[in-house]
Amino acid sequence: MKKLLLLSIIIVSIPVSGQLVLPFIINASGGNYLIRGSNTSKNFSLVWSVGESALIETFKTADGSIIITQGVLQPVTEFDLQTVPVPGFTKEELKVYPIPVSDVLLFDMFSRDSGNVLLQLFDISGRLLSTREFMYNTVPLNQQINFLPYAAGTYLLKISLYKSGILKKNTVFKILKLRK
Repeated sequence: MKKLLLLSIIIVSIPVSGQLVLPFIINASGGNYLIRGSNTSKNFSLVWSVGESALIETFKTADGSIIITQGVLQPVTEFDLQTVPVPGFTKEELKVYPIPVSDVLLFDMFSRDSGNVLLQLFDISGRLLSTREFMYNTVPLNQQINFLPYAAGTYLLKISLYKSGILKKNTVFKILKLRK
């Protein structure tokens, strides 16, 4: 009996490692299907997953502003897929040069679309540095942007075209400023 008790104490005092099982999900397969709507039909999106838990519970705040749902796939709300992506300018419509720039950046526009153009210059952290706005009426346009006041580094130039207040085209250029 003493040997059995001694053996039990020895076994209990030996560190034992066991298997740790955490909650996780294994998706064996899945995919998505998207139909972009038009003026007469709404957008439609179908996303599926094979291997996700069948029990999905949704929690909402009292005012409905925050929704928390279990699972990898989240349900569609009335705010999803309400916008169709905005096309960018083609390389024939818009030219920004020279990149890298040391003092003056040149901007040429040759688009067939007219409207209000908004130029926004951001630093790499997303801080807005300057804004320029002008009307464009399909006549080739040349502009200059003075980069002398800015330190050497990376900048983002966002160019947007609005017609009747609606965003029609949008493009962002990465600009590298060299020391002069």
